Amino acid sequence: MDTELIGFLSQLVTGIATLLVALVLVFQLKNQSRQLKIQHQDSDNRMSMDILSIFEKTFIPHNYTDEFVDIMYRAHNEGISGLSDKELWAFRQWSIVANRRLVAEWRLGRFENRQQAQKQYFRTQYSYFFAYKANLDEYLTRIRPRIIGSQQLADSQGILAITDELYEEITGQQVNNCEKKL
Repeated sequence: MDTELIGFLSQLVTGIATLLVALVLVFQLKNQSRQLKIQHQDSDNRMSMDILSIFEKTFIPHNYTDEFVDIMYRAHNEGISGLSDKELWAFRQWSIVANRRLVAEWRLGRFENRQQAQKQYFRTQYSYFFAYKANLDEYLTRIRPRIIGSQQLADSQGILAITDELYEEITGQQVNNCEKKL
């Protein structure tokens, strides 16, 4: 055989082998991408169920003592003025946990790829949160600064805009400009 022919055949075989390896890699990447989508869907489903469980534990009265249900009822209807110092402390602990759940969901990217759904979800969740007059009473002085402080963990500007807007709609009071720049 001629040397040139052998060189040509070896280059052809090498080229075909390289092409086959590239095709196998593309196939593996597609499979891996599909598996990651499935895992993402599973983790989103698991997160949804965990959040639902936490939501139920936080907001359903039968999870609490009668005394705490009474505190929650007065916090809901009368605000902080209807609570003693001890009751206000108990309500604040509940409020911190409820707000922390929402900030954590935001930080974890709940509905991150669907902005309209994300905004609607968090508006709905904070509507439940602000149904308690005591949370509205303490939004500017206690709750809002906590949301701003969470910016160190994640971009909470979006959640802050949602809560400010909702607060203004419910109370009719504006969050003044210097507070908005916090």
